[in-house]
Amino acid sequence: MKQGPRTPVQSRSKERLDLILRTARELIGERGIDAVSMREIAQSAGIQIGSLYQYFPGKNSLLLTIMREYYDRIYAGTKALLDQVNNAEELETVGEKAIIQFAEFFQKDTALANLWAGARAVPELVSEDILDSYRNAELIVKTVLRCLPELKENDIKPFALFLSHTLGTIVRFAGEIEKAQGKAVLKECQEIFRLRLKSLVDLSKSSRKKSK
Repeated sequence: MKQGPRTPVQSRSKERLDLILRTARELIGERGIDAVSMREIAQSAGIQIGSLYQYFPGKNSLLLTIMREYYDRIYAGTKALLDQVNNAEELETVGEKAIIQFAEFFQKDTALANLWAGARAVPELVSEDILDSYRNAELIVKTVLRCLPELKENDIKPFALFLSHTLGTIVRFAGEIEKAQGKAVLKECQEIFRLRLKSLVDLSKSSRKKSK
C-alpha cells in the first residue's frame, strides 16, 4: 500500500510541508535522486529529521509526492491546450505546441529531469508513471474522438499510450544532447505526431464512407 505525506491541518504545518518539498526539489535538481538523503533534506530545510519523517515515512514517499505534483502540473497544462481543440487541423497545431510546452517544462526544472531519470529504480515512481501515462492517454483519446467522432477508442488508444509514455524519455534525451540536435529530435517527434494524426484522419474518412 502506498504511503503519502501527512495532511497538514494548520497553516504552519502547510508551510513546513511546502518548505520540505521545495528543499527536496532544489537538492535533487542539483545532484539527483541517489545523492540526496532524508537527513540532508531535513538539515537544508532547517528542521529535525524526526519532523521530516512525520510528514514522509520514507524517501520514496517524498519522491512520490514531488512527482505527483509535477504530473498534475503537466497534465493541467496539456489539458488547457487540448480543451481548445475541436477539429483535426486545430489538433495538429495544438499537439505540436503541447510537445514543445512539455519540453520547456523539463528545461526549466532540472529536478524534474533528475527525478525522471531515476524513476525506473523506484517501484512507486514506476507505478505512478504508468498511471500518469494512462491519464494522459485518456485525455488524448477524448480529444481525438471529439475531432474525429467516426473513430473508435481502440483506433486511438495504442498510439495515445505510446506517445504519453515515451514523450518524457524523448524530451529528456533532447535536453541532454547538443542543442541543435535536441531541437531536431523534437521536430522529428512532431513529425511522427503529424503523420499518425493524418492516418487517423484518413481512417475517419474511410469509416464515414462505409457508414453511408
